[in-house]
Amino acid sequence: MARILVTGGAGFIGSHLVDTLVERGAHTVTVVDDLSVGVRSNVHRRARFIKMQIQNPRFDTVVKRGRYDFIFHLAAQKNLQSSKAFPVHDAETNIVGSIRLFHAAKKARVRKVIFFSSAAVYNVKAKPPNAEDDQVQPCTPYGIGKYTAELYLKNSGIPYVILRPSNVYGPRQDARGEGGVVAIFCRKLIQRTRPEIFNTGLQTRDFIYVDDVIRASVAAMLCGRNVVCNISTQHETTINTLYRILVKTAIMSLRPIRGKHIDEQYRSALSNLRARIALKWKPAISLAQGLEQTYNWFNALYGKKTVKTTRRFS
Repeated sequence: MARILVTGGAGFIGSHLVDTLVERGAHTVTVVDDLSVGVRSNVHRRARFIKMQIQNPRFDTVVKRGRYDFIFHLAAQKNLQSSKAFPVHDAETNIVGSIRLFHAAKKARVRKVIFFSSAAVYNVKAKPPNAEDDQVQPCTPYGIGKYTAELYLKNSGIPYVILRPSNVYGPRQDARGEGGVVAIFCRKLIQRTRPEIFNTGLQTRDFIYVDDVIRASVAAMLCGRNVVCNISTQHETTINTLYRILVKTAIMSLRPIRGKHIDEQYRSALSNLRARIALKWKPAISLAQGLEQTYNWFNALYGKKTVKTTRRFS
């Protein structure tokens, strides 16, 4: 049994990770989250909760007193548009806050830090799938902040694994404005409201179900040392295809709204070969399975009609 700290543990991915660590690993888990995005009710009842920003000077004391074996660092300012509008706040959280964590972890002799970076560090014009050694060229303050934190961690002297997830989706994802497209589509379909598909809908993303990400995260505790790994399916899926699968899952016919053009990355996918080798991990849940599980969760929360699920994935 290990003592584990999860920053951002009240958020979408973080709360799923905490559930797994508590229930399957019987670990002692502490969550630090400022609840700016996370939800207190997401935190497992057997996990200790501390409401705090990671850039708070008192955070050093939390790390020191906790005597943690592992730290999973997910706390971040995650909104790409906000990072452009408020770059100072973005840097204070994603860079300064991360540096404070790494420094405290080193002083406390933490065994390993598992840091959640982002696919936003890659060159958006590069041909997918991007591999970890491909050109790094972030085009947003968010991506710059994530890569800067990676560099600080690599030079900290702390054993680490850096994870770069692709487009994660699943239960608990925020469906409001800047939330993931899967969550937005699910909410719209349940409300019988036509969702909007920007541009042609032929733009692609690498959608990976949250349970697959959690398995990779847990594997990173024991496997891999001083390594950067993409966590992805390695497959491109168009937004049009994503919507068709969800409409079929919801058993309805609802045409999306089209016509609005925005500036966005056209193609995106990440190679997962290194994670397969270093973490002894591979994705196990198909897009259709993951979307069914996700839609049912949103439907249980907001709707009445439930699609029959034949298998439990989480």
